[in-house]
Amino acid sequence: MEKLKQSKFKSILISLSIIFCTLAILLSQQTIQVEAKETIVVGTSGQTKPLNYFDGQNKLTGFEIELLNKIEQDLGDIEFKYEITEFASLFAGLDSNKFDLVANNLGEAKERREKYLFSKYPYVMTHNVLITKQGHKKDLTLADLKEKTFGVVPSSPQSQFLEAWNKDHPNEKVVIKYVDSDPSQIIRDVHSGKFDATIYATTYLNDVQKTFGIELQSHPIQDEEAIRPPGSYFIFAKDNLALRDRLDRQIEKYRQDGSLKTLSIEFLGEDNTKLTPEIIKQNDFVDQKLRGTEKETKTKSQNSKDGKLFAPEIIPGIIKDLLKKLPITIIITVISAIIGLILGFLISLAKIKKIPVLSQILTLFVSFMRGTPQLIQLFLAFYGLPLVMESISQHFTLAINVNNIPAILYVFIALGLNEAAYTSETFRAAILSVDKKEIEAARSIGMTGGQIMRRIILPSALLVATPSLGNSIISLLKGTSLAFTVTVIEIMGQARIIGGANLRFFEAYIAVALIYWVICIAIEHLVNRLEKKLSKGLTLDHHK
Repeated sequence: MEKLKQSKFKSILISLSIIFCTLAILLSQQTIQVEAKETIVVGTSGQTKPLNYFDGQNKLTGFEIELLNKIEQDLGDIEFKYEITEFASLFAGLDSNKFDLVANNLGEAKERREKYLFSKYPYVMTHNVLITKQGHKKDLTLADLKEKTFGVVPSSPQSQFLEAWNKDHPNEKVVIKYVDSDPSQIIRDVHSGKFDATIYATTYLNDVQKTFGIELQSHPIQDEEAIRPPGSYFIFAKDNLALRDRLDRQIEKYRQDGSLKTLSIEFLGEDNTKLTPEIIKQNDFVDQKLRGTEKETKTKSQNSKDGKLFAPEIIPGIIKDLLKKLPITIIITVISAIIGLILGFLISLAKIKKIPVLSQILTLFVSFMRGTPQLIQLFLAFYGLPLVMESISQHFTLAINVNNIPAILYVFIALGLNEAAYTSETFRAAILSVDKKEIEAARSIGMTGGQIMRRIILPSALLVATPSLGNSIISLLKGTSLAFTVTVIEIMGQARIIGGANLRFFEAYIAVALIYWVICIAIEHLVNRLEKKLSKGLTLDHHK
């Protein structure tokens, strides 16, 4: 009986061993398969609907994304990882090898072709048009829009086209308003009157009109090729030819079997994938030229003196160009700081005195301003305040044109209020730190409340608050870099414009970083001198 039990036990052990071994083999095979997948990092903004965007479930989708997802599924041994970033950072990501390719409805430009590797053919054909409000003549041209405002994204083909137009047509210049926003917002801003016009592809225009139920007018651009030849491409680093060729083969397969057409109809509403004989001929020529120079390119050192990857010698020139916009940065910093210091001081007094209702409202205000990002506050000011003013104007029948209000005023308001929230807490803590015995002594000799504030409280509180206020002003200086998101060009905005023009984003960022650094050192020096002066003055007063 005991032998029978032992036999059964051995059989169970053998069976379990076989099962575990089988599972181990299967799991190891799956692990090998998973590990065999190559991760390809794709840079995109996620804001160029319908090419790439986030849907209602916060899922990244769009024509480009679903095309890459199909390639990933069919190839099986690669995995695309999407990195979301702003438009201007896409090429900086390629330069620093953060991305293997970028997908963002990107078209041709001479500088891009020289520096990066394009997919052989465009995967979709897009055409740029002038976009205005309804009511213009059908044959409207750029010359007809002299001195009119154009909303464009910095370093985009549209912005470069308008910059070149202004340079070549000094008597027919348009006003370029750089805005760090998605195409749908810029197109809607044309409808609302914030901008007179913009330039975008008809795919964007059609999608915005359908989504938001608005109507705009589009006008063909005769020299459309100067903006970008029709067509959107995936763009790779120069040394990624093998990956590019592999993706090209899949895209061509989808073009032949109709899969590309199906995706186009799904996301663009029509088939925009047909290539013209001219496009095929041009791109074949470029590809043949590329293959002929590939061997020569591989032999070049990436650190060679040609400066193709990094050109430090151009940084001084970039700094010189950036300094032209330094006054704007200084003005924003100074005025916002003045607003912040005055309001912050008044808020701190109201909270210390615990004025009913007002102190509770101010506590809520401080909590909101300190608990939300500056960028959100800037957008609320830039997009929200005009709506409020327009509503008031309509209610009281006032003739207020909110579109004539300079964008820099919204920057002053947003950054000034943000500064006030932080400085109010600094002032409150500094005032409460003043020795109560000194205040009582002042009262005992007959000083008034105003005299006590000027001679006792403020000197002592300022000495305590100065280091924190200095740090706050430095933070404010760096916060001015956000002004470019609402069309105000300061040194950071200028750096992005320069980077977009020559694709030297890394060099431009180094240049602007050096300028910020020097200014911060100067502020620290001034704050230290002020602190010593206050300390010396306070010591003399005590001796008296």
